[in-house]
Amino acid sequence: MSEPNSPGESRCGAPRFFVGCEDDESEVLEDSIRTDMELYEDDEDTDSPPERQIVVGICCMMKKSKSKPMTQILERLCKFEYITVVIFPEDVILNEPVDKWPLCDCLISFHSKGFPLDKAVSYAKLRNPLLINDLNMQYYIQDRREVYRILQEEGIDLPRYAVLNRDPDKPDECNLVEGEDHVEVNGEIFQKTVFC
Repeated sequence: MSEPNSPGESRCGAPRFFVGCEDDESEVLEDSIRTDMELYEDDEDTDSPPERQIVVGICCMMKKSKSKPMTQILERLCKFEYITVVIFPEDVILNEPVDKWPLCDCLISFHSKGFPLDKAVSYAKLRNPLLINDLNMQYYIQDRREVYRILQEEGIDLPRYAVLNRDPDKPDECNLVEGEDHVEVNGEIFQKTVFC
């Protein structure tokens, strides 16, 4: 069996991994995003009917989609013959309406700074892909208090912590006293770590 000609080509020669354009490739944006129907066009010359590809959409900011952990995940996904990965270009995520986003059967989406989570939720409602991770729960991970609440509900041990709420409507939750060797938050004392 011959090796693929490029990293984006499967062993059978069909492109399987699509990444949004780089800065110098902006004019070929339409060519780099393919829908699941377009995946069949490459196989029209064969006598047997094409196998249905499962299109996995990756919707996150470029920094996250090109990170080492994400690269590892994508490399593993691309080993499956019937899975095609489409990375939504950051420019499309930020500037295009969700009805113009690439089509996919499954969606993996990660919130990070600058990511329009509301748009990703709207896309999921519009296209109804299988969600690999819960988009609505990503609102909770933006607030450490909510994360701690969820962890406590699940019986997961947490480090000792206190919440300093600077809400002017709740002055009783806004007491901070800093001593030389400790910090006091709403009456709870935390000893400062001393490094020698």
